[in-house]
Amino acid sequence: MLFPTMKVSFNYLCAFLSLLAISCGILRSQSEHPLTMHIKYDQPINGYNVDGVFYPFDARCETGQVTLRFKSLTDGGIIVYSNLGQTTDGHPAHPAKFTGYSICEFLFADKNACFRDGDTLMLHYNIEPGVFTDSPLYYYAEFQFFDVDFDGKEEFLINDYYRGRCGNNYTVYEITSDGFVLKDEFPFNCITNETAFIPESRQIRVRVCENVFETVDI
Repeated sequence: MLFPTMKVSFNYLCAFLSLLAISCGILRSQSEHPLTMHIKYDQPINGYNVDGVFYPFDARCETGQVTLRFKSLTDGGIIVYSNLGQTTDGHPAHPAKFTGYSICEFLFADKNACFRDGDTLMLHYNIEPGVFTDSPLYYYAEFQFFDVDFDGKEEFLINDYYRGRCGNNYTVYEITSDGFVLKDEFPFNCITNETAFIPESRQIRVRVCENVFETVDI
């Protein structure tokens, strides 16, 4: 499954129109997205300048959907991540969500804070591990690049900022010339801050249920 690709017309068109709005400096409300926020990270990330469009579900909601644009600092190449049109379980009433520490920090720092259509939100890329000091996965960052399968190439991980007993959950994508390819097979669909990556033996140790762990050879 590709998110998005040049051949997936609906998702790619949504992402393209969002990025066209960014480049033109024009952010317009859409009927399915009454609020449209321009977001920009305050520092380069993994060799990219990162900006995009965030669609909060309402003015006081820390979750929404997103299109992110990664522009290479070396060759100017652009890759795009978008969860527009995605769902968590195939049901249209359960859209895929995007959130993060920086978004929550802005929204809940002031009881009167709210998102306003067309505003720009500057985000800080926070790579602190939180309480999971042994985890290589960033607790607060909305996403990160990390080699989860020991093939020498970094995958793209989206952080749901769940803040549960196992920390956060991470959705893993391979980065290809056609877009982001979801790695939804085990163990990559069970990655949390408690997951242990053992590159010496090419193993991943994941928590499969309460106090039960399984070590997988990659």
